[in-house]
Parts: sequence; C-alpha cells; structure tokens
Amino acid sequence: MTINKDSRIVEVFSRDLFKKEVDAKELKGAHEYIKELASNPSPDNRYEIAQIMSFIMNDALTQRVNYLEQIADVKTTGIGEKAQFKVEIDGIKAMFQAKSASTERSKVSNKFVTLETEEVSVRPTVSFLDLATGKVNLVDVAQKAVVQMELAIVKRIQDSIYSAFSAMSTPNYAKGAGIVKGTFDPILMAMNRAGGSASVVGDVEALSKFTAITGFNNNVADALALEHNQNGMIGSYLSANLVKLNNPFQAGSLTDTVLDKGLVYVVPNGDESLRPIKVQLEGGVQTTDAPVNINSKEVEFRFDQYVGVGVIGVRKLLGVYEDETL
Repeated sequence: MTINKDSRIVEVFSRDLFKKEVDAKELKGAHEYIKELASNPSPDNRYEIAQIMSFIMNDALTQRVNYLEQIADVKTTGIGEKAQFKVEIDGIKAMFQAKSASTERSKVSNKFVTLETEEVSVRPTVSFLDLATGKVNLVDVAQKAVVQMELAIVKRIQDSIYSAFSAMSTPNYAKGAGIVKGTFDPILMAMNRAGGSASVVGDVEALSKFTAITGFNNNVADALALEHNQNGMIGSYLSANLVKLNNPFQAGSLTDTVLDKGLVYVVPNGDESLRPIKVQLEGGVQTTDAPVNINSKEVEFRFDQYVGVGVIGVRKLLGVYEDETL
C-alpha cells in the first residue's frame, strides 16, 4: 500500500487519537493491518509502519501546538525554506503644527528576519512481536511520542522567553509571592492596551490563583462556580482569557513538571507580527526506521521535526510574571 497524509488508515488512526467518532469495524481493520505488517518485519513493512506513524504524528503535532499562535508569531514552511518574520521599526505618527505648515513625515519601516532551525527528535523502540499480537497500540505510541515532542518545543520557547525577559522590569517582567494583583495588573493593563485585548497563558496551578484575586466567593453566579469546579480555574480575568498550558510531570516524578509552573505569560492579541516570540515549524514530522534487533526483536523508529525559536523586535510586546511560590 502506498501511504500518504490523505490515506484512509492515517485518517482513521488520527480520528481515534483525537477521540473523534470512528467506525469500530474500520478501526479494528486498521489495527489488523498493522498486525499483518508487523508479522513480517521486512524493510518495506517497517517503512510502511513508520510512514503511517509519521503522518499520524504530524496531524497530532499540528493540532497540539496550535495554541502557540496565541503566544507567538508562528509560521509553517516546507523543508529547506526560510520563514520571513516582519519586525516593525517605525510607524505612523499624528502631530499638530501651524495651519498650512509642512508636517513631519512618518516613515513606515519594517525589516524581515529569519531563524535558524534545530531538530527536535524522539526515538521510540517497539517490539515487533508486540505489534504483531496487538499488545502494543500504534496510536498510543504515536500519541506518547507527539506529547514529548510538543513539550520539548514548548520548553525551548519557555527558556527563550525567560532568558530574554527576566532581566526586564514592569510591564515586561515582574515577580511576587503568588499572583499579586498590584504587581500583575500593570503588566496586564499594558499588554491589553497594546493589543486591544490580551491572553494570560500558564500552568493550571498558577492560573487557578486568579480565582482568589477576582473576589470570587460563595455569592458568585452558578455558571462561574461550575466553571471553576470543572476546570480548576475561571475562564477570564479582567477581560483577558486564561489559557492553560499542557504541563505534565517529569518522568518518574510526582512533584517536578516539565515546564516552570510559576511562569505566566501575558500576550497582547491583534497583529501577530508584532509579537516578539517567533516560531518556525519547518516541514512535517520526518521518520527513519532501523533494522529489527536480532537479539531483542525490537525495532527503533526516529521521528524529527525542525523548529526555530527566537525573541525578536524593537518593542517587546509580551509580559512575563513569575510566581515565586511555585
């Protein structure tokens, strides 16, 4: 079978991964086909399994990182292409002068910058016997691999933002013990004014603290109380949407998370080209497979995504608040 991103088996597995409605018989048939391929781990069959996984992962990664567009200026390109990010240098100004006098010119000026991309990779190892007997679910492997790629990308963005902003002052950066209203609000007001509206993005533990500073109490509307109990946080604060980042525990820990729980980002909405965080996703998920290990009967797959991350711009239209208690 020739596999591409539009193949029905890719669509069936992708729908299953996202818990969408899928015909049970068709899904069973797709899994049976993988078992059939795995029962004869020839180079062609290994490659076909790897291709199916890469297309599933590409669909999943695209969906899972779409929230980055709320934080950054994100561009997707083909392999080998450079994304051109527009950076505003100057703008139009209005001014008074005497009647009939010549007014000062406002020069609209921009420059375009590119990013160097790097490779984020994941290398799952799978027993072909487990694939052939159905003990290993291909969709589960793809989902776990995609989650790890997503977290690696977001961690790189977090580290870049913190490196660029932690030495700044309000309204770009502030910190406090918990979400301190008097310290946080100036950041939000500035970013709200810059973009017309803003979003507050962070870990659910940090976002849950906004409930207390809104004056939330037993007298709030039933809908708001229900939202808080269902999600662990309210949906907005001073007109800004609260957006939760995926932030699981590090492997083997029940205390340490992959991302810093205490960092909260305040992002102006509006013209995304003015956002200082630039992200390029170059091409889709690429795949490589290795021969079956003669001793363990396991095969190793490698999946790669090229990603570029940078903090660029004259005006740093982003706010970072650090909760020092998390």
